[in-house]
Amino acid sequence: MNPEVSENRGHTRLILSYPLELTLFAPNLLDRSFTGYIKNLSTKGACIRLEDKYNRFDIIEQRDSWIELEIDVPHGERIFLNTHICWMRRDPPQQGYSILIGLEFSELTDWQVEQIERLAKIRNIDNRMIHNLYDQHMKQLSR
Repeated sequence: MNPEVSENRGHTRLILSYPLELTLFAPNLLDRSFTGYIKNLSTKGACIRLEDKYNRFDIIEQRDSWIELEIDVPHGERIFLNTHICWMRRDPPQQGYSILIGLEFSELTDWQVEQIERLAKIRNIDNRMIHNLYDQHMKQLSR
């Protein structure tokens, strides 16, 4: 199996490590912002990883909650993607409070699909550039 692609679904997901910001909207919780990164991505959805040290995701009603992703696409624009939460689980191999969340994108515009495809193409062209952008993003967050 190609290490760059996850084939467990009806569509191909690109395995990618890329920073993002997100806002969790849940009825039993005030809107919360988090930072994390994309683990894999397609035009249908994504798996994201983030730190949840206060276990906020353990108390949300998955069915009534949703997440807005905010992604800066290099040589593109910042995109906002509304998503449905498909599943959530703790990530045991990781130390700390890491959680994985499977997301399905809500209706995307053609422009949003183009930006997601642009991100995938950039990943295929220059993996090192994305890692450098991730490092820059993490430095900005630590300031």
